[in-house]
Amino acid sequence: MKNAVTIGILVPVYNPPEQMLREMLDSVLSQWYPHWELCVADDASTQPHVRRILQEYARKDQRIKLHLGDANRGVSHASNQALALCTSPFTVLLDHDDLLEPQAIFRIAESVNEDDPDMVYSDEILISPDASTVLQYVCRPMFSPEYLREHPYIVHLVGFRTRLLREVGGFEEALSISQDYDLILRVSERAKTIVHIPEILYQWRTHPQSAGHAKADTVMRTSSQILERHLERIGMPCRVAAGMSFNFFKPQYSLQAGQRVAIIIPTKNHGALVRQCIESLRATITDAPYDIVLVDHDSNDAESLAYFEALRSEITVLKYSGPFNFSTINNWAVAQLTVPYTHYLFCNNDIEAIEPGWLEHMLGLAQQPDVGMVGAQLLYPDRTTIQHAGVCVGAFGIAEHYGKFLPLPPDRVTNEYQGRLITTHEVAAVTAACLLMRRDAFEAIAGYDEGLAVGFGDVDLCLRTLQKGWRVLYCPHATLLHHESLTRGKAEGYDPHPLDSARFIQRWQPWLDTGDPYFHPAYQITHTCWMLKSPLPITVSPKRRTYTVGPAKPPQPL
Repeated sequence: MKNAVTIGILVPVYNPPEQMLREMLDSVLSQWYPHWELCVADDASTQPHVRRILQEYARKDQRIKLHLGDANRGVSHASNQALALCTSPFTVLLDHDDLLEPQAIFRIAESVNEDDPDMVYSDEILISPDASTVLQYVCRPMFSPEYLREHPYIVHLVGFRTRLLREVGGFEEALSISQDYDLILRVSERAKTIVHIPEILYQWRTHPQSAGHAKADTVMRTSSQILERHLERIGMPCRVAAGMSFNFFKPQYSLQAGQRVAIIIPTKNHGALVRQCIESLRATITDAPYDIVLVDHDSNDAESLAYFEALRSEITVLKYSGPFNFSTINNWAVAQLTVPYTHYLFCNNDIEAIEPGWLEHMLGLAQQPDVGMVGAQLLYPDRTTIQHAGVCVGAFGIAEHYGKFLPLPPDRVTNEYQGRLITTHEVAAVTAACLLMRRDAFEAIAGYDEGLAVGFGDVDLCLRTLQKGWRVLYCPHATLLHHESLTRGKAEGYDPHPLDSARFIQRWQPWLDTGDPYFHPAYQITHTCWMLKSPLPITVSPKRRTYTVGPAKPPQPL
């Protein structure tokens, strides 16, 4: 390494068991990378072994710096005292009873030298108190602001540019719980570059009696207040409701004035299906201003034609003629609109809305200027099986839906898969079966690529939107039914649109080669449900995922 940057390690300490404290310190001394300083602040521990052990280790290694507090002032105060000792340009956080993997600081130093990050985080494992058993592997995606706002998914190992850490005021000393979540949110508001290292660098001991477990109600209340303050600071004031499980949250954004959505529904015949779709939309859209635009593509069924004609007094009905080309039909429909809509909702005729407020949730997200499009959670008609929870680019060779065929619990309370099924988060793509898109984003990329007549036109639309710097979100708070393939029938065991597939592959080969940045390389690419590979992959040089903040600088492929 040409530039041997020093990494600071901050450890607030208060009465850890002797063995755990020694194991933590030994995990730092065992680091492959030697250029670190360990800044330990003891918050006036009452157990005599704590100060004795800390002084013992400090005498053995001059890289260990100590602050020995004379009064117990809480973890945030102790963390700030550790920060005050730090002279390194980059700093990571370590709990007094956890363990670093031996390559952890080396990986951080690599990123600091090569990526110039403001914040870095890694994967981790949860281990039993005696460190003998792995309880859970936590493999995280590239940085997702929306995911962070609904679930504090970044925990360990996390590091910050030290100057930025001081600029934001360090830890909020009024907080005795959820202080890390508060700090990460405040740093993310100013950070320009946030890097994820897709490698396990941290061992987190779990304790049933820990503060987070013992004070769940306090954690939820405090974290909700922290999140509301964060949203207020960035100009997105809203009410934060509790999510579907512990440590999950549901921001409820008020709709801005002046927005209006054109809901574009192409169809050929299938009047009964269209009736179900339109009536369900009307019954479930509560506050969002919208108009329905039905695109009749050469229908010849008398009953359907009669129904479409009857709709003319209530909605816009457009007549389109020509070969079936999904991309062309949608582009043509948008071109016919005369009302200055702010958003377009591309909606299949086999969509059925089942819950009120779904469009309001999607529009509340899509009104953010850096959000280009929002996709919904889609269920199969049985209402218990997931059909779409975002799209993984590269899955099964080209692209496939996350969560496909997963059973949805009756109460939807599940934090499996790190809460991906119950949190809004960034993805590389979503399906156009129900896709809300900003008008300015649609115009900036000139709409759908009409060279993709049937297959992957929506994925291509999303990737080109990402290239222009907008974010793409999956929103599980908008749940609808998708009576999939009723229009064109199912195709199994062969590629129903080989020309589209070939065109897509040619254009997006770099993404397919290097991988979707929101899909972890430890997961099986031929599985839709975040299943870990066995054994876990090991690489000399893990491909870090870099998120550059701001609409002018889009997320980059690996």
